[in-house]
Amino acid sequence: MKSPLVILALVCVVLIVCSTGFAATTYVVTNDDNCDAASNTSSIYTLNTTTGALKLAKTLQTGGLGNCGGFFSGAQSSITQDTKCLYIADGLTSDIAAFKVPALTKVGNYTNAAVNGNYPGGSMALTPNGKFLYVSYGGTFNIGAWQRNADCSLTFINAYVAKAGADTYSNLVVDPSGKGLIVSVTDLQALELFLIDQTTGALTDLGFTDLTQVSGCAANGCFPTGIDITKGELAIVATGYNNAVITQLSPSKPYFTKVTYVDLSSVTLVNDETVWLSSAAYKTGVGPVYFGFSGDGVDPYGVMTASLSSSGITIGPSTQITTSPSTLIGMTESTGNWMVVSEWYNQLQTFKINGDGTLTPSPQGPVVDANALGALSFFISPNTR
Repeated sequence: MKSPLVILALVCVVLIVCSTGFAATTYVVTNDDNCDAASNTSSIYTLNTTTGALKLAKTLQTGGLGNCGGFFSGAQSSITQDTKCLYIADGLTSDIAAFKVPALTKVGNYTNAAVNGNYPGGSMALTPNGKFLYVSYGGTFNIGAWQRNADCSLTFINAYVAKAGADTYSNLVVDPSGKGLIVSVTDLQALELFLIDQTTGALTDLGFTDLTQVSGCAANGCFPTGIDITKGELAIVATGYNNAVITQLSPSKPYFTKVTYVDLSSVTLVNDETVWLSSAAYKTGVGPVYFGFSGDGVDPYGVMTASLSSSGITIGPSTQITTSPSTLIGMTESTGNWMVVSEWYNQLQTFKINGDGTLTPSPQGPVVDANALGALSFFISPNTR
């Protein structure tokens, strides 16, 4: 089953600009995934953490072309934790545009014949130490490993196909320890784990978990898309059909342990595609978790708040988002008391997080990114987790 959300392959990058003027500012940075203009772009917004207002600060030209669509859960831009190198994927031209931060000067565009990022999108993840970058490629159904160089240029390491089978790999995430790469093998209903060589960045495939064998998934289908991981190596995975799974990562076989099915069908929203852990949940494994529901274009969409505890996930209140002309919701991410939500066609909107977990839209309302061709996925910077 293909993800119903082949409309967005856009990703935001965290931009932590090191100059004094930007140090205290919160940013939202997009991959506009533009395939119609002369170049794809990345839009950098400032986020007013008092009012929730977004303001366009800068637009970057990647020099490549996007796909004009893709997976809602896939992050196709990233920044190193030392905030020196920014990377933006161009799906149609199968390259990665590299920029130096804070000057935001472009270093180059990097590609390799072994990988093709053309439709239907993919995802990108850096190791915490910023040494290695991993990208999934929808055209060649594989994963490319890259080494980050001192000048922010990239050197290709190798391409990999997961043991579960060739797929679009809608999302991949490096675990907080930097030792493992977790991959959503969406259409084949599996989660794959790769070991990262800390010296070379090469991947060793440790195996996968077949979600069709998990109670609940067997009957209802679990097509993994968005993934987030606590520092305690507990992975929360949105699986598309109003359900999710929780699994503990293990250093030895089986590498995914205690895989638990979470039924989200009591929520009126439809199609959970993304998941975001609050700061507390990320650090301690206890606290609010947010699921983004796409609605598949016709059904109710919005954000659901859940509570993560040692006993699992408890479903909380949901906020339906009906702002016209939006008919789909993409990624969600929070910082402090604000939630940023991407909405089809090319909008971002901020919401105040209320005490009961519901969301109240900021007075500004939706902000249109004129350069974007689709819904937006994104990073917020600084990462308060």
